[in-house]
Amino acid sequence: MNPKLEKYGNWFLQLALALLVFFGFLRPYVIEAYRIPTPSMSPTLPVGDHLLVLKAENGQQIPFSDRLQPLLHNFRGGTGWLLMPATGSIEVGESIVFRYPADQEVTFIKRLVAVAGDSVRVHNDTLYVNGEPSPYPSAHQDVLNPSIIDDQWPDCLPYLNSNYGIADLAYEKILQGVVLDNQGNPVYIVPEGNAFMMGDNRDHSSDSRIWGPMDVELVKGQAVVTYWSWQPGNGLPKIDRIARLVR
Repeated sequence: MNPKLEKYGNWFLQLALALLVFFGFLRPYVIEAYRIPTPSMSPTLPVGDHLLVLKAENGQQIPFSDRLQPLLHNFRGGTGWLLMPATGSIEVGESIVFRYPADQEVTFIKRLVAVAGDSVRVHNDTLYVNGEPSPYPSAHQDVLNPSIIDDQWPDCLPYLNSNYGIADLAYEKILQGVVLDNQGNPVYIVPEGNAFMMGDNRDHSSDSRIWGPMDVELVKGQAVVTYWSWQPGNGLPKIDRIARLVR
């Protein structure tokens, strides 16, 4: 065989194997790319950021397992599919990519601010978890266009339910978890097996304050790094955001 042809043949073979590993194993189970489509996580993650999402830590969905009867195995999962064993667990403060509870064909990214058993309240633009001001999320406050859900939540839910046609408002579901704290303030208790998610752009975020808690089995992975940032039609790529760790 011609040495040059053999060289190119070996190169294409290596490329094919690399693509097979990425798309056949790494992408379904280990790491995946994700693009930020809305400003709900800005300024932390502005529109146009492209992220790498670590999936193995949380136990990724096994493809096509929603079409199979569960066998005798150690794979977990109870929301319609089987999940790979997880190597870790989600933690408060992490930016998490997950399947939107109201439409699991849609992918969301929010910050995890409270876990099962925690009490959550938002008052005067401050997030309280277990009665203490929380450092999460790194909130962006819109002084010109504030939101009632970032001023008095869950107090505002009856008002929203009566005066606004919010399609994703899980009023009844959220209300079931509302109790009064020691000061008589209504707080929401995150149920077992769930997490409370909020966007960093808290005045403009559809999150657990609207559609309720997130089942942890809907987690796809943790956002770890920005590998590219560009919003087509809105200037040049943001070179300074490339290779930034997501915090």
